[in-house]
Amino acid sequence: MKIRIFLFLIYSSLSFGQKPLEIIIDSIQTSDSISDVRKFTVNYHIQNTTNKEVMFINCAFPLTNFYPDVTKLNVFSVIVENNKYIRLNILHKDISYLRHLDSLANAESAEAKAKIILAYIKNRSRDTTKMKSEVEKRRKINDFEYVKSAIQIFQPKEVRSFTETLYWNKKRYYKVDDLEYYIDEKEPYYLELSMVFFKKEFQYFFEEEHFKKMINNPNFLEGHIISNKVEMNFRE
Repeated sequence: MKIRIFLFLIYSSLSFGQKPLEIIIDSIQTSDSISDVRKFTVNYHIQNTTNKEVMFINCAFPLTNFYPDVTKLNVFSVIVENNKYIRLNILHKDISYLRHLDSLANAESAEAKAKIILAYIKNRSRDTTKMKSEVEKRRKINDFEYVKSAIQIFQPKEVRSFTETLYWNKKRYYKVDDLEYYIDEKEPYYLELSMVFFKKEFQYFFEEEHFKKMINNPNFLEGHIISNKVEMNFRE
């Protein structure tokens, strides 16, 4: 949730005069094949609208000790109702984690919550060999090289298509700390995707001449892009 709130705060200060890169939701399919969960299959594409290369740094700022796979584009999703962003995690990508959260919400005591958490950690599927490999890889990571490897390039007019699966537990009332929201089945709700690009904040990671070229290159993106809005079905 912290990431989403962070995005809302920076939206007011980052923008593009034009849109050299666009993100477009093509369709959203809905399935209720799982009784207590609604599945949304989101098809979207990202395209370079120019006749020149477009590039951006595909990692979040500030940099932390967590190094996500920079080959996967950072695309964020939010739900919009009456032009207002819902600042709560209503949708989840992992159905197992969604069920885990539901179990925690229904726990009647701190002891019960602790048992649920321990059971989830113990029983979740993990590829031990892959985990060890990832840990070794991260120990060897150099922050400077990592940031440079995170530069993504879209060729002129290039289009990349993606499919994202999101799950909703069909609950209508949500409350986290001081945030609360009720999903009214009579109101229309929309999904919006976005991407955020930092450039000036990464000055420290590049040689002076290299960074000057980045700053002066209008096709090296900084700011954010927002997709079209497509209605999502939260009705009974």
